[in-house]
Amino acid sequence: MSVEQRELSPHVTRWAGPNGGRVPFGNPLTVTAGTTTVLLDSGLQIDAPPADLLLLSHFHEDHTVDAAARATSVAIHQRDAPVLASWESFRGAGGLPEGEWEADFRREYGWNPMPDIGTFGDDAVFDVGGGVRVTVVPLPGHTAGHCGFLIEPDGVFYIADVDLSTFGPMYSDVGSSLADTRATLAAVTEVGAEVIASYHHKGPYFEREEFLADLASHAAALDAREGRLLDLLATGSRSAEELTGRGIIYRVETAPWYAGPVELAMLRLHLDELVERGAAAGPEDDGRYRLAGSAG
Repeated sequence: MSVEQRELSPHVTRWAGPNGGRVPFGNPLTVTAGTTTVLLDSGLQIDAPPADLLLLSHFHEDHTVDAAARATSVAIHQRDAPVLASWESFRGAGGLPEGEWEADFRREYGWNPMPDIGTFGDDAVFDVGGGVRVTVVPLPGHTAGHCGFLIEPDGVFYIADVDLSTFGPMYSDVGSSLADTRATLAAVTEVGAEVIASYHHKGPYFEREEFLADLASHAAALDAREGRLLDLLATGSRSAEELTGRGIIYRVETAPWYAGPVELAMLRLHLDELVERGAAAGPEDDGRYRLAGSAG
């Protein structure tokens, strides 16, 4: 279990998961005022104290570990709540196939359906007590309801899975949006904060320049993916399925077991964007896309 904790501000503590919080681990936060504790996300092998309220940034399994046992109450954005109502809705949202992996997965993450989970909206504010409050900051794209939390008066901004990795953003679930992802990458720069913390291994950031540099590297992955996609389309028309596994999103030699459906979903969003911009055409009757102006 994690024993490392770091005080980010008078009321905010960061709980370090194994391996620095790299996937599948993470680094949740607690916000404490008086006798009240709010936990921002859960995580594997985290020994944060029991909380009065667990606020989930989104529905992904690494953030919801043993959620019902972590706090008296659990809440998530209203756009993500339906995904946690049943295992079938969760698996469907990720486009994951049925298989032997399911039982092990559910056991590892302590995953249980939460059909009655509490919900909040874009403008929710949670009063922790003593003048301390947690304000929801919508950061959609990764999932439809993905959000961050601004803790005041401490000035700590938790940006959850805007993880600032050089791998780049993820937008592969039903309800994910490439356009919203781009907007979120801009939105996180507009929130005034003294400290910025992501869920995974990057940060926390106490210097704005360091944060902006890592954000720029993270965001650059979007244009790099598009460039690789356009390069492949320049060699001939292809379907989204034919583009999958060609190194556009994941490196072929290190792709995880779930890479296929994840990459396919993300490529479809890129293709839709290229078609909308007039840079590509399709899909044709055979499902293939081509560069605009090419014969295919």
